[in-house]
Amino acid sequence: MVADFPVHVDEVDGAWRAHPVGSSPHRDLLDVLAGEREAPAGFRVTGGEPLTVGDGERRVEADQTNASWILGDAVVVKWDTGPLQGPHPAPERLRLLAAAGFPATPRLRGLAEWETPQGHWVPVVTVTDFLPGTTDGWTWCVEEARLALGLREGRATPFAEALGRLTGALHLALADGPDGPVADHGDLHVGQVLRTAEGEMFVIDFDGNPTLSPEERVLHRPAAYDVAGMLLSLENVGHVVRRYDPQVADDDVLAWTREVQTSFVGGYRDLAAPLLDESMLEPLVLDQIQRELAYAEAHLPRWRYVPEAALRRRGLA
Repeated sequence: MVADFPVHVDEVDGAWRAHPVGSSPHRDLLDVLAGEREAPAGFRVTGGEPLTVGDGERRVEADQTNASWILGDAVVVKWDTGPLQGPHPAPERLRLLAAAGFPATPRLRGLAEWETPQGHWVPVVTVTDFLPGTTDGWTWCVEEARLALGLREGRATPFAEALGRLTGALHLALADGPDGPVADHGDLHVGQVLRTAEGEMFVIDFDGNPTLSPEERVLHRPAAYDVAGMLLSLENVGHVVRRYDPQVADDDVLAWTREVQTSFVGGYRDLAAPLLDESMLEPLVLDQIQRELAYAEAHLPRWRYVPEAALRRRGLA
């Protein structure tokens, strides 16, 4: 073991977990990624480019299964805080996107992986560019819905067609062939899409669906899997609006939902129609609703009202 390596992995209550060590683990990690420090046996590092990062660091305050820190308003350091189980989808997806020159995700600056006892390499720390001035997807999309429904003063910005094209471009970069499966995002919803004030969008978080097993998360799937996830999340935005703006008519929310869903699918077709089997969408949406119920039960009880509303809309609750 290299004494000053800033990452340790220990077995805690029967599960392997990573944690930072040292007085300045984030800065030490940047030195490792720049090739200035050696990685010990059992770890491998992707990096090699020195990073110029200013002073200051702050934790990202958001609901997530990881712990992320912003350093010097330059990079985001994301620690996997859950049990380290392999295989893991993120390294393959991130490397495929980098190789394809896909521009609509924060640039990968470095990756530290650990080899599990079963021989799987799993990410413990991921470093990507910080995108200043971006807003998380749930915030901007809920606000767009409120503007479109007249619940806030101002004019809504059309976004759904561009979101569909973004998803299509993502899949083209991750596809096994022109009409084959894709190394899908696996947990694609509006919360995974950052947006700038000018409307530029970026996809984040390629860890896969947390309700699936590691073996399932690394599978390459039909593109409809991600498309269905995004369609459901656009519906969920409407359920959130109804929850916090109960004066709005359900018919108006439903009309907004159908409009943005139609535009989203249209934008996707424009770019990647051969990848999408639309007959799979509704069954996959129903499957995702059940997974959201399971996730809410286990991790986020206050979210339960959303999948329950989706079931009621379909006469299933």
